[in-house]
Amino acid sequence: MPTFQIRHGGTGAVLWTGAAANEIQAMDAMAHDAGYYDHSDLPENMCTGLKVEALSFGTARGLASAGRTQGGRSGQFVMGTTINDRNLDRAAG
Repeated sequence: MPTFQIRHGGTGAVLWTGAAANEIQAMDAMAHDAGYYDHSDLPENMCTGLKVEALSFGTARGLASAGRTQGGRSGQFVMGTTINDRNLDRAAG
């Protein structure tokens, strides 16, 4: 399953990183982790300028253990904290 990262377009802050089948599922997982039902419930000012990017890694990493898993999605809502390869490995370990 691809790994996605969602950033705030204006500040570049990483809002969520995790596995999802597609961009919409990634947005839904981010919203759910923030306490919303899905991305359609997010406030308009939060949705403005969001950038969803599929990440690629050199090797498979078993990211599902790094965060919540529900409905085939896993991830972490990180609001202002960058998750990179080093602390993903730490969270999975």
